[in-house]
Amino acid sequence: MLALILVVVLSIPATVFDQLNGSTSLFESIFQSGVMVVFALVGLLIAVRRPENPIGPLISVSALVAHTSSFTLGYATYGLVIRPGSLSAADWLGTIGFTTQSVGFSLTYTYVLLLFPAGHLPSARWRPVRNAAAVLITALALVTLFGAPPDNNTQLSHVLKNPMAVLPFDVSNALQSLVLLLIFIVEILSGFSLIVRSRRATGVEQQQIKWLGYAALLCVLFVTVLVIDVFVANGTFATILFSLPPLAIALATGISILRYRLFDIDIIINRTLVYGVLTLLLAVVYFGGVIGAQTLINALSGRALSGLSSQQSPVVVVMTTLVVAALFQPLRRRVQQFIDRRFYRSRYDTRKTLDQFGASLRNEVELVHLTNSLLRTVEQTMQPAHISLWLRAPSPRSVETA
Repeated sequence: MLALILVVVLSIPATVFDQLNGSTSLFESIFQSGVMVVFALVGLLIAVRRPENPIGPLISVSALVAHTSSFTLGYATYGLVIRPGSLSAADWLGTIGFTTQSVGFSLTYTYVLLLFPAGHLPSARWRPVRNAAAVLITALALVTLFGAPPDNNTQLSHVLKNPMAVLPFDVSNALQSLVLLLIFIVEILSGFSLIVRSRRATGVEQQQIKWLGYAALLCVLFVTVLVIDVFVANGTFATILFSLPPLAIALATGISILRYRLFDIDIIINRTLVYGVLTLLLAVVYFGGVIGAQTLINALSGRALSGLSSQQSPVVVVMTTLVVAALFQPLRRRVQQFIDRRFYRSRYDTRKTLDQFGASLRNEVELVHLTNSLLRTVEQTMQPAHISLWLRAPSPRSVETA
């Protein structure tokens, strides 16, 4: 509860300093603060509903540490860069900001992955990884706290003078880079522990790991888009994209541990695969159709030979759009069948069996044959250990009426 209150309280001055410093837009600041609040709220819910599980407090502390960095760095930037000397203790808060920023979500990307979902390690063999995470996170915080500000190409890092610095600039930056690399290796090992755990997980635990695995795939997608945004659009949406991975992990962790609509993950994965492949195929058809048709028109009209540039014809765009719209439903059915047949084979076989049984119901009139067909369908779809069919005898009144 305390972590959530502090995150909410810090959200207001952090947003204000972001606007005063002109670092992000108002929407990006509010969105980033909202992600931190959601993160802390998920930690609180887990701590209340599953008090024996340490993941709840870990998530709350991670959110508090990350949001403390946003506030203190904004404070220091305003007091040292925007209006130098206007705020007291700006150097101290800037040092705290860089220290908490360096730690950031390291607790989430190491301990939460190691302890997920029940709150204990997969086995005793993972204790060295857990201990290494504790040592490295502590070392990174100490090196940042007592070293020179990290060289991250910001104005604040150039003007900030750490009042607690005892390490030279070159030494502290080399140590920070080394420790960050080691922490990254530990994070990879922590993620690998989930793979090891999932190989022997069954039932509820398997579904819980699926949720976090799905969030991990989303994080990879967000990071990929972030890299493209940085190189193509100069980081226009960098703040939002940078905040999405922890939000995905927080929501997936909360849903899986609290077991809210736990088994819906199979439907979500299925729909993601279907519509992801469908979107890619339709995009290829659209852009290929537009470029191909425009090239053909240019060639026929002689513009390509003359070297004259031409704009895209509205007719080509409209016709290609109509083709894409006409292909949507047929292509979606084909992609759905392919995904079910390739990744959900048992469900695909079950659906085919039920379709065949439905067709036999319309044509079969013999009770014996219908009974055998029903028993065979139940055996193939449900695979029970034992099957028995009880038929109620017709009443005398119904026999007389007949």
